[in-house]
This record gives sequence, C-alpha cells and structure tokens, in this order.
Amino acid sequence: MPTATNSLERALLVLDLLSQTPGGLRNAEISRRLSIPKSSCSWITARLSQRGYIGRDEETGRYTVGLTPVALAHAALREIGYPSIAEPALYKLASQAGVSTAIGILERGRVLIVDRVEGPDFVIRGETTDYRAWHDRDIGRELPVHSTALGKVLVAWQPREQAIELIHNDPLARVSRNTKISKTELIGQLDRIRKQGYAKADGEVYPRTRAIAAPIFDSNMDVRAAVSLNGRIEDAAWEEPDDLVDLVKTAARDISKRMWSSRRI
Repeated sequence: MPTATNSLERALLVLDLLSQTPGGLRNAEISRRLSIPKSSCSWITARLSQRGYIGRDEETGRYTVGLTPVALAHAALREIGYPSIAEPALYKLASQAGVSTAIGILERGRVLIVDRVEGPDFVIRGETTDYRAWHDRDIGRELPVHSTALGKVLVAWQPREQAIELIHNDPLARVSRNTKISKTELIGQLDRIRKQGYAKADGEVYPRTRAIAAPIFDSNMDVRAAVSLNGRIEDAAWEEPDDLVDLVKTAARDISKRMWSSRRI
C-alpha cells in the first residue's frame, strides 16, 4: 500500500483499503496495513464514520465501507448518463442473446462497470452464481483491461500512443490459466480489433466465462464506452458466435445513437 502524509490522503487510503477488503478491518489492522499511527487512524475512522463513509460493527469492531459512497456513486452514474439512456438497449440485447450484458468505461487504466443486465437464464445459488461470485457482478466493479472484452475494445480505440501507454502501465496479471500476459501480443491485437469492430475474451478472467464487446461512439466518433455480452462457456447462445457479434454491434450502434440524440456525450 502507498504511504500518505496528510489526513486527506490517509482517509482516501482507508476508503480504498476497505473497499478491497470484504468483511472489513479493525482499526489496528488498518493502521498496520497503511503504516498510519493508531491514534491518527482512530481519528480518521471516527470522522469517516460520522459522515457515513464507513461503518463500524459494534460486536467485531470491524470497519466497512458505509452508504455515503453509494449515494456518491449513484450521482456519478447519473452524470455519466449511460444507465438511463442505454438500459432499453441492454434489456433488448440480453433478451435476444440469452446471456448477460454490461457497459464499461475506461477509468484510471481499468474497466469500470457502469451498468449491467442479467440474462434470462441467470440464476443465483446461495451467495454465488454457478460460475462466479455475486459480488464480482456488481455495478462499480473494476476489471483489468488486458483480460476483458470490454477492456480490449476500450484500449483499441484509444489513440495509438495512449493505448500503448495503457498496456505498458498495466501489470497484466494472470488471473486465470487462460489470461494472456504478453504485452507485445496484446498490442498486436489492437489493429485487428478495430478492423473487425469487436473484441472477445474466452475464460481470461473467470475460466468458465466468455464475452464479446463492441465500442460505443460519441458524436465526435470517439469511443467513450463499450457494451458486452457475457455468460458461461456452456451457454447455448455461444453455438452461434457470429449472431452474437451482430447483436452486440447492433446494440452498440443503438446506444451510440441514443447518446447523440440526448446530447449527453
């Protein structure tokens, strides 16, 4: 974890740490992980708790992310405009394809999921689906660019120098046995992705999932977001991959037109 020297930076580090730690942490654990004196850490957590940015379980003493960031996140999504404008197209796409759909944007070198619609056959079994954890499907989830169809599309339509910089700044972590971690190979894919108008990912984040994504263009023909289909490898929908490519491209064009007419981007 990076170090910080003032209260604001430390408070931000506390929020980042708790957002990445399901179940939360006690004050001593936060202090140790962030190298913040216990007294300073107590002062920060008390004030974050007062404003609802974090909460504290009285029985365990563990701090977790509070509800104030949820309100801020909803405000941010409202300003982005994608959910309200794109959801009709997402629901249509999920219904036609039979798998889940999502919209992602590029945020600080990562893919940020800003909306998603589950497919008609989506089933929850306990706390997990039959192929990935429920919390891994959350809106607001950040994903790597190199191993996701959304990420590959978003990088491919960046200016060449920026795309290469993004790839070189990405550690290209291997998150499944199918993850490709060659930066040279990924850079070599960019022209092909732009030419064909879509990108695929096959078990590169979760071994049993597959995805196809296409770019969403703004009125200046810049790519600000991407839309994807994603589901289990064994889903019947993948038996006709060309049909899915056509569906996701059509949805991307539809969302682009909705954005232009709304003048949101």
